[in-house]
Amino acid sequence: MKKITLLLSVVVLVAVFAVLYTSCKKPVHALQPTPNNVRLMSYTATTHLLSETLADTTSDNYTFFYDGNNRVIKILYSTSDTAKIRLLQYNSSVNITFSYSNDTCIKTTAALGGSPVIEIDTFIINSSTGLIATTFTPGMICNYQYYGKLLAIESDEYYNNYHGVTSVSDTREYTSDNGNFLASSFNGILNVTFPTTMHYTPYAMRDYWMNITGLNTTAPNLIDVHHTPQIPGTIHTGLTKNTDQLDYTISGTPLLIFATDTARDTCYVDFPGNIWPSQSYTFYNNLANRIGDYLQLGSFTMWGNNLYQNADLVHTIVNSGYTTNVTYNINSYSEITQMTAVIVDSLANTRNVTYNLQYETY
Repeated sequence: MKKITLLLSVVVLVAVFAVLYTSCKKPVHALQPTPNNVRLMSYTATTHLLSETLADTTSDNYTFFYDGNNRVIKILYSTSDTAKIRLLQYNSSVNITFSYSNDTCIKTTAALGGSPVIEIDTFIINSSTGLIATTFTPGMICNYQYYGKLLAIESDEYYNNYHGVTSVSDTREYTSDNGNFLASSFNGILNVTFPTTMHYTPYAMRDYWMNITGLNTTAPNLIDVHHTPQIPGTIHTGLTKNTDQLDYTISGTPLLIFATDTARDTCYVDFPGNIWPSQSYTFYNNLANRIGDYLQLGSFTMWGNNLYQNADLVHTIVNSGYTTNVTYNINSYSEITQMTAVIVDSLANTRNVTYNLQYETY
């Protein structure tokens, strides 16, 4: 009898310890869909846009397919957004497939019949951590570094092959505490590299940094190599090397960066301007991260993999260009069934996106 009582005491102590340990430990979402035999099957994102000049509603639909290793192998995507349809070469529905080989995945976006192929992207996964290390998309390369599993540094490089490779790059750093982001920051410096085939005679070589917001002319036709462009911007003359730097003080502004040399050859690269000096984050400290988190859902849809290993669900994202406020509806199975993001830009234009999520067991 004494042995039975002692055994029961040990069992109770072990159970109590397990409960306390679980309640104190911050859960972090897995690299692939949430365990416990539940994964994202599909979701619909309905966007309501309200601005001074336009009110519109569009919808985007995603259905996910997986392999035996629980990796995304296909996304069936459809949209009613005319702007996105144009980017998809006038296809309102496409197949997005993922092909894995060792540490490399090739992502192909094509019309439902397989032709035309609209875009091919590639990304590299660190085999030891399972996290994305590098992504290659047309005209852009991104490199990611982590502190543990939390994203710490993102470096973006935009390039163009017109008359040789011209590139412009930026780097942003993330700070975090207690498993969640605090902020990301950008030092305000853009680094540009021009082709080595350009002629760098002192005081003759020059490059131009121009704000192209609102311009409809494509880059090669925009450049008059015999005259200084009559467009506001920064002009650096007398370059003797194939690199330059710009203090990017107007964050969020697209730029055209190009150079002319002594032989009147030109090269150029576009910078989309989607980077801010600082961006702050808040999280729901009582809601552990899971499928349907705003940051995670975007990454998972793009790459079938989660870049954002925060401990909790993101609540707000704030920078000088916009404010995003996110709310969640969670069912009794701890699944996010609906997520709403209200995005307000600096001009008070509002975009309300409602995500309705469906799950499957496996």
